[in-house]
Amino acid sequence: MVSAVMAYLTRKQRKTLFTRARRHGSTLSEEVRKAIDLYLDLPPSLHKERWAALAKEANGSLDRSIARLDEAILYCRQSMERIGELERR
Repeated sequence: MVSAVMAYLTRKQRKTLFTRARRHGSTLSEEVRKAIDLYLDLPPSLHKERWAALAKEANGSLDRSIARLDEAILYCRQSMERIGELERR
């Protein structure tokens, strides 16, 4: 069962939620409920500083992964160019 709640969102929050809803094929209300569920699933003892540290660590890991993927893509492109050169001979 769901019930209506009035909440004031900033323009940025509203725009971002609508964008996510479109991308997921859902509604703004569903996205708000998902965000609240995610928040409620967090342990109450999780402090803002720890959450920020976890996010920073995850972003660093993501950056390293992206860099490795960029290297792999470059290697594949160079390999394909070499193969093309060999086939043209």
